[in-house]
Amino acid sequence: MVHVVYADEPNWRDKLNGDIQKMFSKVVDDIRDDAIQACPVDTGRLKESIDSTITDDTGRVAANVYYAVFVERGHRIAYRGSDDEVHYTGGVVPPQPFLGPALFRKRDLSI
Repeated sequence: MVHVVYADEPNWRDKLNGDIQKMFSKVVDDIRDDAIQACPVDTGRLKESIDSTITDDTGRVAANVYYAVFVERGHRIAYRGSDDEVHYTGGVVPPQPFLGPALFRKRDLSI
């Protein structure tokens, strides 16, 4: 519930800051939940790695496996040959975005 705050009330700034923090926390949690829902699943490790943190006025939603960026943005197919060089096959794995769409979805900001 959002408080109606009047400047002449005692502690009005604290009430307002509390509502802002609740709203911010809700948005960060919603983004995380949307990313988890949209995440493609092979082994489930990527989906399980999605987490969120809030530090001061910064919210972070991330997938904590090294290959998350390759799933999100796609990549070229390559292999390391016997000559120890990287060879590209010409094939491409298409992107399967899950973090970006979660971030940019329209949200209800009511708390």
